[in-house]
Amino acid sequence: MKLLRRSAAPRATLRLTMIAVLAVAVALLSSPTADAQPFGSWIVLDNASPGYVRIPHSSALNPTSGLTVEGWVAVPAVAPSQCRSFIGKNYLQTWWVGFCGNKLRSFVRGMTPVRDAGTIADNDWHHFAVTFNGATRCHYVDGVQVQCWAEPGGALPTNTAEVRIGSDVAWPFTPDGAINEIRLWSVGRTVSQIRSTINVPITAPQPGLVAVWARGGPADVVGTHDGMLMGDVFALTFPVTNFPCSNSSTSLCLHERFAVSVDWRTSPSNAGVGRLTPLVSDQSGVFWFFNPTNWELMVKVLNGCPLNGHWWVFSAATTNVYYRMKVLDRHAGVQKIYFNYAGPPAAAVTDTSALATCP
Repeated sequence: MKLLRRSAAPRATLRLTMIAVLAVAVALLSSPTADAQPFGSWIVLDNASPGYVRIPHSSALNPTSGLTVEGWVAVPAVAPSQCRSFIGKNYLQTWWVGFCGNKLRSFVRGMTPVRDAGTIADNDWHHFAVTFNGATRCHYVDGVQVQCWAEPGGALPTNTAEVRIGSDVAWPFTPDGAINEIRLWSVGRTVSQIRSTINVPITAPQPGLVAVWARGGPADVVGTHDGMLMGDVFALTFPVTNFPCSNSSTSLCLHERFAVSVDWRTSPSNAGVGRLTPLVSDQSGVFWFFNPTNWELMVKVLNGCPLNGHWWVFSAATTNVYYRMKVLDRHAGVQKIYFNYAGPPAAAVTDTSALATCP
């Protein structure tokens, strides 16, 4: 791990639980210019030595007609009776998003009604979104709609509490883990809107976008709602390694630096990881999901640096099941995650601006 900055006095080591959270990406690196997840650096929190990001109250942080809270997190599960805060503005009065056990939980009108749906805590990076459009609240994990509920209409309540990331004024329980790219919107985003920006950073104002935080620090990267670090908060990137990767049964190594892995799911009880077939080269490879003679996904990484300063990621699949494909650049710095959503046949990926990590 590379330590960028912190707000508390130096400590000799991070807790083992923190190390476990970050180790899930193995050789993932960081680059502030690349379009990847997590974006740039990210904040890391420790429940044993709580810290959080404090954002002073503003009326813009009290959306009334619609709401979307989304972000990337990598956290371990806690006991089913315990809850941890991702972000909140006093859960007793207005909105809050966090998790209990391993399930995503949200409030939009104070603590009634509470909504729980979506597995979010398994020590790997996942995207969450909670939306409210004036009549319906929905939970999403990795761009998949988990559940929706009819909600009372009318304006959402407001208060003058500060916003906290990794805490809440009424529930100051910090998760062990990492938080990145928290976005607050004053509209209830649709599933297509969520998916359109799930794996690209937002760097400029957009209609309905209130703020974007936790890209390694307390600043609002699109507006004026800057926060401040309180207590023990780290901003980290993954370590750089110059050692080449190698193929394994579940990981494809391309150009001796890009580690590609896939996980798939047909239902909550039927999921697994992609397995590598013998059909591999330095630039491409093929995965199977269900049977070694039934190939599902071909992936290749091309050197587009001479043309547009990016590494290119292409893929083609013969499946209609959900899968998540991760491309990790071990040398220069990023991870890019691609999703295929169940139903229609998987669309080809032709991403010629995948990784800005040349040479």
